[in-house]
Amino acid sequence: MLGADLDLSHIEDPAHLVVQDWGRSLQDSQNLCSFFIPSLLDKSVCPPGKHVIHVYSSGGEPYEPWEKLEPNSPEYEAYKEKRAEVLWEAVERCIPDVRKRLEFSIIGSPLAHEAFLRRDRGTYGMAWAAGTSAPHAGLLGGVLPFPFPNLKTPVDGLLRCGDSCFPGIGTPSAAASGIIAANTMVKVDKHIDMLKELGGRDPLYKFVDPGILGDIYKPIVGWSTPSPELNIPSMADDAQQS
Repeated sequence: MLGADLDLSHIEDPAHLVVQDWGRSLQDSQNLCSFFIPSLLDKSVCPPGKHVIHVYSSGGEPYEPWEKLEPNSPEYEAYKEKRAEVLWEAVERCIPDVRKRLEFSIIGSPLAHEAFLRRDRGTYGMAWAAGTSAPHAGLLGGVLPFPFPNLKTPVDGLLRCGDSCFPGIGTPSAAASGIIAANTMVKVDKHIDMLKELGGRDPLYKFVDPGILGDIYKPIVGWSTPSPELNIPSMADDAQQS
């Protein structure tokens, strides 16, 4: 979290991708970094006048150097600081004095992901190996060589969601996977109505209102939703009430 009176009006986009050296691999975690400033979109995520930033490197952080370290040891803490230096450098491209303004920060390592998220070797999600096709991946199975499984399973009425399913790895994708699963059990009419209601609540979310296109879309696909194997009255009713 960054201190008060920080003017970020010069930053138009809350999401940034920073490449340190275009001559190096983008799989190198010390080369490719991303950061997101959610407080630019929603001021309620932190105290007034402050900002919060999530910074992370690419998914290529090697695990081997970490597994030799003992969590909370001086060597472990020093290595965290060393590996996080590139993250600070990425943010400094937009906020040069970010370190001086810092009030609170926490560094997550592969060992932390392994301990608190129960991820094997600290990995994020599970991508299928190249050249194979994810089981029950639907139409994508014939298009992509290693798609993530979609929400449907061979068992009627049973859905799956999480970071090992479409749309993929990470918290936003896992949340989206759950939303897709929930929405799949509800008629498309309810989707359209909900988007219109949300779009009318706040100018910030006006973009989600489908407008006249939603009215056109309803009769075209509404008759086919939910899918036959999910058209179970009790499930649909529960989803609509929630």
